[in-house]
Amino acid sequence: KKLTARLTFETSAMRATVTSLSSPGLATRKSTNTRASSSSSLSSSSSPGKKMISTIMASSSSETSSASSSGDGNGNETNTFRASGLALLPITLTNLFNTPETLTTFLDFQDAEQFPDFTSVETLTHWSNLFGSDAFSLITLCSCYVLADAAENNRLKSQTYQRLAIGNVLVLTSVIGALVLSQAVGEAPRPNALAIATFTGLSLPCLYASISAINTHGGGFAGVSDLFAKDWDDLKDFSNKDASYLSRYYKLSFFTTLIVGGAFAFSPTSPLSAINEPYASAEFIRRLFGLGAVFALAPAQFVLLDASKRNRLGGGTFKKLNLSIAASIFLIDFMTIWGFGKINEIATPEQIQVLNEASATGGISQIYNYVGAISVSLAIAGVYVFQGLFAKK
Repeated sequence: KKLTARLTFETSAMRATVTSLSSPGLATRKSTNTRASSSSSLSSSSSPGKKMISTIMASSSSETSSASSSGDGNGNETNTFRASGLALLPITLTNLFNTPETLTTFLDFQDAEQFPDFTSVETLTHWSNLFGSDAFSLITLCSCYVLADAAENNRLKSQTYQRLAIGNVLVLTSVIGALVLSQAVGEAPRPNALAIATFTGLSLPCLYASISAINTHGGGFAGVSDLFAKDWDDLKDFSNKDASYLSRYYKLSFFTTLIVGGAFAFSPTSPLSAINEPYASAEFIRRLFGLGAVFALAPAQFVLLDASKRNRLGGGTFKKLNLSIAASIFLIDFMTIWGFGKINEIATPEQIQVLNEASATGGISQIYNYVGAISVSLAIAGVYVFQGLFAKK
């Protein structure tokens, strides 16, 4: 009986199995489940591979994007800024090493003499003012160089380069305006029409490149206005107790430049203690010195101030700016020291009296003022040299 019952149970089970296998719906479901299970298994087994491929593709896309952003950049902008520097270089070199050419051709000053063979106070003061004013051109040339590099690497949108572009526009337009104003209402000898046409023509590439960079990457006039507002808020904030001594130094230098440069540019009387000029043409060049300080040196100093607060002075752009400022200061100090000695050599007592009377600080007789000014200036230049050579990233 037990055996019969067992055989009956197994037979029933086999029949049930055959019936279930012959059922289309169930077979289909089983087939579907089997395929789903197989697909799920395949998907599970290939998931790491897919993830790896996705990761590689994303990395490749990121690298391509990075290469694009740091690659050749805008060739037109790069070449325009390079052309700007090349256009301004000849007049910079002429003003430094062949001042009689500039004075005679562009200022109608016929008695100009070449360095170092000066025989009159008048020719010496013209040389010293032109040489000192032209020293700030080194900063503008440096600005064109670093802006070309920034254009090549698609970095013109950075506020650093926007500030340098704004500085270029300010200094060049202020000099052109001074030339036009002096030619229109100044006393002779004064800049002639050739001076205006030549300087404007040589400045156009830099003006075009800088204004284009501001409009394209900086938001145009609205962007400049916003940047000025932001920078002014930073300048008037003296409450930051965590500010480094170096950033405080750059801020002090910026304000000092505005005050001293403004005195040279806009004061009716020269602030010079050693050499002064009662001549209209020499006074005009002295005012150019002030414009160079306010609109070329000061913007560069603010760029360095901002970099010092971000611990970025070790970057190539900021090292170059530091060295260009140091070179400008050394040229001005050389002019002052050499000119002070030369004027003592060639000036008559009557001429020294005239110079003393024309000076706001007592003129050539104020030897202590002169020594103090040179000492401070050389110390300042030393800071810029050190930062230009040894600042770390």
